[in-house]
Amino acid sequence: MRYVCMAVLAVLLMASCDRKGRIVSLAESDVMEHTQCQGKPEILGISEPDSAFGTGYLSQKEKESMMAVMQKVTQTIMKRTNNMTEFNPDDKYVIDLAERQMKAMSDIRSIIYESDKKEEWSGWKVRVDYQAVSHSGMDYKAERWLFIDKDGKEVVKSFEIPLP
Repeated sequence: MRYVCMAVLAVLLMASCDRKGRIVSLAESDVMEHTQCQGKPEILGISEPDSAFGTGYLSQKEKESMMAVMQKVTQTIMKRTNNMTEFNPDDKYVIDLAERQMKAMSDIRSIIYESDKKEEWSGWKVRVDYQAVSHSGMDYKAERWLFIDKDGKEVVKSFEIPLP
């Protein structure tokens, strides 16, 4: 009986590791395929796959973290433009960062409105931190959030948050 339990545990661990590897691989592929940049993005880190309860549910801690990042982005823009008193439309860094921030804020707003609707377990969520070169030639960093189906085979939803 003891050997049967150990065998079952070993099979479950292998299946779990296989699913985790598949989810991480899918997340990496999604960043490589859907990041609009020059060349290939460089993956800096991938979070542990976490349970997702719908394609928009975020914990309070995740929401606070995202809003803190958006605040840092705003502070970076304000510092670089001296609180917009020295705005330079030719400053590619500010323009690129502001455009990415506006897109991210739109995505975050819609997700935060949905995030109080905790649904049944729907799969996994993963955050991928990466750096890339924008089409305007500017280096940038971002985190991409992905919601993945239960089987770890398909990205159901994703969005990106710029990092200053």
